[in-house]
Amino acid sequence: MKKAIIVVDMINDFVTGKLGSAQAQRIVPNVANLIKKAREQGIPIIYLRDAHTATDREMNIWGEHAMKGTRGSEIVPELKPEKTDIVIEKRWYSGFVDTELPSVLKRLGVDTLIILGVSTDICVQNNVGHAYFSGYRTIVPQDCTASIDERDQEQAIKYMKNIYGAEITSSDKAL
Repeated sequence: MKKAIIVVDMINDFVTGKLGSAQAQRIVPNVANLIKKAREQGIPIIYLRDAHTATDREMNIWGEHAMKGTRGSEIVPELKPEKTDIVIEKRWYSGFVDTELPSVLKRLGVDTLIILGVSTDICVQNNVGHAYFSGYRTIVPQDCTASIDERDQEQAIKYMKNIYGAEITSSDKAL
């Protein structure tokens, strides 16, 4: 089993900014700790981050957010990527769409993805779905995910487990 960590949208707009939440802020230490342990084990870290343009379809749903080149689209300082990490900008909920993520994963030779971040019921769930459809085993450390609404969080976790076969675990057991 060869793993990679995918950190989904732990960016300023989704943690402390326009679409941020206390729930997202609470998971930052757990995410930081898991990333640190993964680096120590040589597990690749891939950051997916929204970097939108004014014509992206999401603008019709969420309004302007995480615009390419703005502070809102930057990864929160506590989780700053290192030189060996991979950062991929995305314009859809899933980083598997219109990005280099599929080719990066193929190049890394991974078969298992540990997917975490925000929002569990939107971007995390869509990335887990695409990973499933692409043949990857998925692990979701629940204490490293957050949704604005607790019911949405619970439903997304249940859905990923029951529909995509994601292993739902904790950050101390994910690696």
